[in-house]
Amino acid sequence: MITFWNTVLPLGVLAVLGLAVPYLLTPNETRSHRRVLVSVVASAGVLVLISAGMLVVLGREQFGALSEGGIGLMAEIALNGSWRFVLAWGPMLLLAWFGLSQRVEARRGEDLAREA
Repeated sequence: MITFWNTVLPLGVLAVLGLAVPYLLTPNETRSHRRVLVSVVASAGVLVLISAGMLVVLGREQFGALSEGGIGLMAEIALNGSWRFVLAWGPMLLLAWFGLSQRVEARRGEDLAREA
């Protein structure tokens, strides 16, 4: 059954994390788009792991039966299923990437203005 606690709240948390994690992983004064890209890719990895963790926590009943297969099987199923959560955090991650890129360009423009 779909409820606030097992659907809406986890998706909302993932959406907020999709915006917050890239900003947390990117240095404030960076002027490099490469550094922004590395932060966004690392953020995607972190968000996949968080999504897998949420999937395990929310699906305790299903994963309890899988515990006989070992931790490896549970981790594989959780990581495979966590990619579905990209629908929640993916657009927010792209918005964060866009915002970080604009911030880099603004700093580069300020640097050029100071030099001139």
